[in-house]
Amino acid sequence: MNRKIFLKTLTFGVASTGILLSACGGDAPKTESATGTDAAASIPAGADCNDISALTDAEKKQRESVEYVTKSVTPDKFCGNCRFMQLGTQPNGCPGCQLFKGPVYPEGNCKSWFKKDA
Repeated sequence: MNRKIFLKTLTFGVASTGILLSACGGDAPKTESATGTDAAASIPAGADCNDISALTDAEKKQRESVEYVTKSVTPDKFCGNCRFMQLGTQPNGCPGCQLFKGPVYPEGNCKSWFKKDA
């Protein structure tokens, strides 16, 4: 292989890698706030993400069984970076959780926390 062909092959390989990465979103890394404030920004002003009055007693017990708290005591484990959090799924615009009913705070946590895929 001569130098000209080698350089063309190398240039094409580098260029196509960049195109593939940008198509997959690889050039814009997702950022997560250490406090869940990115997810908190999506909550409507005045929304009470602690209002569980519409839940049944059984649904409240399910929340208690996973030990959900509104403020995580572990800095790197919070609802805002959990795989199970669902943005804007509650009637009041608060995030919800796949594991139990009712609103959650992005800064909250429970014992079923599982890191969101990057």
